Amino acid sequence: MSQMQSPDIEVFALKVEAVWSVIDKQYAGRMTSAELDHLFACFVLGLTTPQFAKENPGSHYEICHALVSAKLTPERTEAALRSVPPASQPWIESARTLIESKGERVGSALSQRANVTEEPAGEDANSSALERLVKSEETQ
Repeated sequence: MSQMQSPDIEVFALKVEAVWSVIDKQYAGRMTSAELDHLFACFVLGLTTPQFAKENPGSHYEICHALVSAKLTPERTEAALRSVPPASQPWIESARTLIESKGERVGSALSQRANVTEEPAGEDANSSALERLVKSEETQ
């Protein structure tokens, strides 16, 4: 993939790292680990969709798998990507949808700024926006 056509995979990895920290901090203890893992996978799917959804589905899956497995064990990665755990709380379904949508917006922005070669590490504006989104879900 050309750097002028798509963001470097490292940029995705930086976003994934920041988002995992936010999701883990906000939801640990409030949902099952399977739900937490799946929520994370939903963000990664959304994040990569603008750039990779039109490619071979197997390639898109492999990219999602690589990004999710950077934070989860192989078993947890497979479960997060291949199954949807039953929601233990009524607000979890909407959280999944909103977080995947947020991932897609971040992915679209990255695709539009594909000529940018460096992104700041850590929790930048995108992860702060996700943190606000997560907090708004808590009140529902």
